[in-house]
Amino acid sequence: MKQLLLATLLFLSIFASAQNQRVRFESDAQIPLSEIFRQIEGQTNMTIAYNENSIDTGRIVSVSAGDKTLGEVMNRVLAGTGMTIKIQGNIIALVQESKEHEYTGVVKDAIAPIVGAVLTVQGSNTVAMTDIDGKFSVKAKEGSILKVSILGYNEVEIILGSKFNNIDITLTEDTQLLDEVVVVGYGTTKKVNLTGAVSVIKADELEDRSALSVSRMLQGSVPGLNITNRSGRPGQAATINIRGLNSINGGSPLILIDGAEGDLERINPADIESISVIKDASSAAIYGARASFGVILVTTKVGADKNGKPVVRYSGRAGFTSPTTSTDFETRGYYSVYLNNLFYEAYAGVPYAPYSDEDMMELWARRHDKVENPARPWVTVTNKNGMDVYNYYANTDWYHELYNDLKPTTSHSVSFSGGTEKVKYMLSGSYNMETGTFRINPDKFSKYNLRAKLSFDVTKWLNISSNTSYYASDYTYPGRAGVNNSFRMAMVHGLASYPAVNPDGTAVGNTQYRSESVMDGLMVMLNNGHHKNQDKANHFSTMTEATITPFKNLEVKANFTYNHTSAQSMNRQTNGEYSVNPGVISTLTTGYWQDKLTETISFHNYKQFNVYATYHNQFGKGHNFKVMAGYTYETKHLKDVTASGENLMSNTLNDLNLVGTNADGQKVTNVGGGQNEYAIESVFARFNYDYKERYLFEFNGRYDGTSRFSADSRWGFFPSASAGWRISEEPFFESAKAVGIDNLKLRFSYGRLGNQQVGYYDYIRGINIGTLSYLFGDAKPIYATIDAPVSGNLTWEVIDQYNVGLDYAMFGNRLSFTAEAYIRDTKGMLTKGIALPGVYGATPPKMNAADMRTKGYELSLSWRDQFKLAGRPFSYSASVVFSDYITKITKFDNPEKVLSNYYVGQTYGEIWGYETAGYFTSDEEAKNWHIDQSAVSNIIYSSAGAEYGLRVGDLKYVDQPTIDTDGDGIPDTGDGKISIGANTLDNHGDLKKLGNTQPRYQYGINLGASWLGFDFSIFLQGVGHMDWYPDPEAELFWGPYSRPYATFIPADFMNKMWSEENPNSYFPRPRGYIAMKKNRTLGAVNDRYLQNIGYCRLKNLTFGYTIPESIMEKAHISQLRVFFSGENLAYMSPLKKNTRYIDPEQAATGGNLSVYPWQKTFMFGIDLTF
Repeated sequence: MKQLLLATLLFLSIFASAQNQRVRFESDAQIPLSEIFRQIEGQTNMTIAYNENSIDTGRIVSVSAGDKTLGEVMNRVLAGTGMTIKIQGNIIALVQESKEHEYTGVVKDAIAPIVGAVLTVQGSNTVAMTDIDGKFSVKAKEGSILKVSILGYNEVEIILGSKFNNIDITLTEDTQLLDEVVVVGYGTTKKVNLTGAVSVIKADELEDRSALSVSRMLQGSVPGLNITNRSGRPGQAATINIRGLNSINGGSPLILIDGAEGDLERINPADIESISVIKDASSAAIYGARASFGVILVTTKVGADKNGKPVVRYSGRAGFTSPTTSTDFETRGYYSVYLNNLFYEAYAGVPYAPYSDEDMMELWARRHDKVENPARPWVTVTNKNGMDVYNYYANTDWYHELYNDLKPTTSHSVSFSGGTEKVKYMLSGSYNMETGTFRINPDKFSKYNLRAKLSFDVTKWLNISSNTSYYASDYTYPGRAGVNNSFRMAMVHGLASYPAVNPDGTAVGNTQYRSESVMDGLMVMLNNGHHKNQDKANHFSTMTEATITPFKNLEVKANFTYNHTSAQSMNRQTNGEYSVNPGVISTLTTGYWQDKLTETISFHNYKQFNVYATYHNQFGKGHNFKVMAGYTYETKHLKDVTASGENLMSNTLNDLNLVGTNADGQKVTNVGGGQNEYAIESVFARFNYDYKERYLFEFNGRYDGTSRFSADSRWGFFPSASAGWRISEEPFFESAKAVGIDNLKLRFSYGRLGNQQVGYYDYIRGINIGTLSYLFGDAKPIYATIDAPVSGNLTWEVIDQYNVGLDYAMFGNRLSFTAEAYIRDTKGMLTKGIALPGVYGATPPKMNAADMRTKGYELSLSWRDQFKLAGRPFSYSASVVFSDYITKITKFDNPEKVLSNYYVGQTYGEIWGYETAGYFTSDEEAKNWHIDQSAVSNIIYSSAGAEYGLRVGDLKYVDQPTIDTDGDGIPDTGDGKISIGANTLDNHGDLKKLGNTQPRYQYGINLGASWLGFDFSIFLQGVGHMDWYPDPEAELFWGPYSRPYATFIPADFMNKMWSEENPNSYFPRPRGYIAMKKNRTLGAVNDRYLQNIGYCRLKNLTFGYTIPESIMEKAHISQLRVFFSGENLAYMSPLKKNTRYIDPEQAATGGNLSVYPWQKTFMFGIDLTF
């Protein structure tokens, strides 16, 4: 018995010794099992024995680089094969695994059991989850690897042995969130040590988005980051501001891509590793004059940082776009003519389109014909005054004649990355294409991105890296130069009774009914096909950087960046041909139809040099500090050249070499251009100190000089300071940690920034040179004029900002909350200064003469967790961001406080207008109305015939109390007329403050879940409230109330206009032109038609499925995921109650709304990793 025991102990000792031998793999790799066996035998001097019929040695297995025990390696590579190992001497025998056992135990942390931990047996489908007491039960074979994971804790793996019950597994808290590094100006810092207001967006938050630009992806993702889309045009750049309006002169945040000036529209979203949005002055002050409107830092991906095979990633998606709003307009010729005539005749006394009664009967007979019926042709020919003319009786759907609802779009992105311990690389490329909305000669946008990053450790103390990118875009479109002009042309003179083309194929321009061209001639342009436009952009950027680490804790970086940007535009217009009379061609040769080619090209060359050093160290017990200092110089040169020529020798070839001669035998050409240049030179420094990561301090300073101001005013010093207190690191907080509070931090910061985003040479009084139009001798004389006076001491607009913040995390960082509150004072804004005497004949010079204050707050809340669903872990997450701000003018030279200008105390964006009291209920009431409304109804008193003067169904305005009749100092009665008084704050007549154009209560809501390889996410974005009063020429809202010759009349329009049968309608009595100017009934701002364009938009919806790894492994694919992603899929808004034809964001652009319509996107995609 003793001998047997000694033999057993000896065997176990040999077995354990053999299993603990070390095996090393040089790199991450996927190799055949036979090759793994060969390497093990070579490194251990042991022999692996097995039955060739029992195991597939050609199976590809993943191994990771580094040293591991023989037992660990064998258990991993044999997982799922049904085999295990037995070791005798120097023989490793592969034998069939033993039967499954039931293993039980408890998962806990240092304090208590853990609920909801997921246990997975590697190489099998066995999954379990701990109960409310942290207990688990799982079936597995002896020697299996058991993975234990849960959000907020580090994942562990154990090898199941002969102990089946009472297994204790202890998890440690995941400090990744605490150790997470955030990119800040000229460096990085641990997220928990931040003392400023910085929000971070990670790559995985962008990768599923179907939007083709980064700026649109960011909308609603970061509290305080306000992104406004200016149109739905493919490739259209968005407007970005951080924490609202920074200056009445406008401005945009500094965008740096890997430390160099860049553009969010020109980067491949798949290249992005992270985006840091720096919002407060303490964090932005390190960029000084360039950061007055905030900073957005984009960091792109790099190659692998360890030995490994190249990783290839491909993402492809295809889909379509369609309008976000209704395209259901009036298409019946009869009602199009009837409504426009009704409104036009109410003003002019005659119809707009003089269709006869017989013609109207013809239209009526065809009103239900969706397509032309041969028995009732839409175009007939009659002889009038001895000449044949076309009669038009069509039912043209002009919207779908001009535009497509569904347009294809596609994108492809591929990247290669990898490296060794000394060399890392990343190469990427992408292509995006989007077909636009025009149906005839469709517009098309395409863009290309390339990026190459290389990092090379020359020595232990020197690294050289390069980062080169290229961007190219191309947008072609038909019609007039400036794509929005075509949308404007389409708004008017396009009756549905007119066909798109005549029976002989000629274009419809002017008609027998009106002298104005149909849609101002847009169809002539589109049908002729020679009005063409092209906008091209190219951007090349390269940075070379050297990083030196001469000794421990010191790092010196020096880099040089060169950017070259070029933009080219080509606009071609030709003569237009159309026909009013059959067989007779008319030609348009002036204005938009003058035969002309215009080409513009601009070049921007940007150079930047940086050098800075960072040193960090510790002293004493828990005292940590970091100091950074550096120097930067940057310059930018801008040059533009424009050339045009007329009378080209070809309608299809567009080149200035083809310019011909006019009727006088002369070539008509024009050339213009200009150039600008600026430079900034700066020194900067930052000092960080913390004690045990409990008390945090940071100081920044930057001394900037800019060429945009005179030598006496161009230098400025911009300091900042911030502090943080991590209360959760205090000894007295240990009891709170026991109940799940992981992090609690208070922050405060102050900083000063300077704004130099002004004109390049505003401090210099310019001289303009021109040529007189008459001859003096044999030549036209040259003359010179001097500009208006300028202020000799123009200098920085200064921004002082105060910020207080709170960071809070609980339950293993599953719950996190951040709150920010700030005050920003913008001082010395450039505006008109001291008024000059009238005899001087010049406008006042700009001076640093205005101030304003913005107050706001930001909130973000997130939760992530998982639970067991049908025996499988179900992971889910939810996050909410919310922000709001208000801006007030605190200084402005407007002592009378005239409302048409800024004034002290004004809330930026105020809307002043009139109060209304419904409609007149009878002609008698209107006739005897005691209030003079002529100030807002003048056109009604110039209307013809029976519609002259106020009538039933017209809008009543309220005469506000402006006269004090009882002597108590409070006005109690009106003055009997509607007026603006003196249009001042103290005497504003009948005006009232009705609303504000600034967005309030901006938010984003993100929900996500994953289960069994399926993933789902939904992102809602919106604005709680925003007021908008439609522009007088916003025909999409007013219809024929503005111009009584509207092309696009909403299909439900008649239900909304007043009639005796519909006295409670939304719109008043039908009258043309009453919305077209601000002194008319609807053009005058009033409370009845003030719109709340707040909205909640389904910004993104994504469904995905990842094919199981066990299936993909056979195809040597690391990951394959298929998905659907939709962008801007739907929205809710109070605006929808009054119109379904205007997107709330379109309304926010203001003006006549004649812009490219907003689009929603439906994309189907695939992501592959090899």
